[in-house]
Amino acid sequence: MTAVTFRHLAEADIPLMVAMETAAWGALGASEETIRRRLLLGHVMVVAMVENAIAGAICFVETSQDPRQTENFPRTFAAYCSLARSEPARSLYVYNLGVRPEFRGTDMARRLLSQLIDHGRQVGVRWLVGDGRCPSYAGAQDDFPDKVRPDPAFRQIIDDWHRTGVMPSVKSITKDPLLRFYRRVLHCEFLHLAPNFLPEDLSSGGFRVIFAVDLDP
Repeated sequence: MTAVTFRHLAEADIPLMVAMETAAWGALGASEETIRRRLLLGHVMVVAMVENAIAGAICFVETSQDPRQTENFPRTFAAYCSLARSEPARSLYVYNLGVRPEFRGTDMARRLLSQLIDHGRQVGVRWLVGDGRCPSYAGAQDDFPDKVRPDPAFRQIIDDWHRTGVMPSVKSITKDPLLRFYRRVLHCEFLHLAPNFLPEDLSSGGFRVIFAVDLDP
């Protein structure tokens, strides 16, 4: 079995992180400049090292925000992933759970999420918050590593949610495999739909489903 070690990203690891971002996210991957800027804002990046490569990473920021206050939630991914660390830390806002394609189908994502939970408990936050992609909306694009097919019924669910503002059932939301994964692994609560959150993510129609895990239910 390949040995995996977890650690916080060091400056010397940044080129390896860029390579992982490109492998995991294609054109949407973060550049070296972006990664450095996020680190200066106080973000945490936990990486999974396999030999001399980063196999996956989970990136987040400690924030005093309460994710249930929808009116104050960042409106775009650019704003969400550019928050500066703030105190008191009430939430971890997670903006990246990336895994190289060759490690998908393993327990890598689960182990990274476990690292996230451990960090959250150590610093005493209440909420773990994610911006859930929903690639079933339009299906994987040619330049994106996802292998998700479009689901017209799921697309209608999201469009109706956007049009009416009425949240669909958990069963409907979890028709998408990524959202189903988060629900199954984290037992998360879906909070709201964020339209035009990342327009460049054509697979998700630019949408994100914001979810949270309450560490102190």
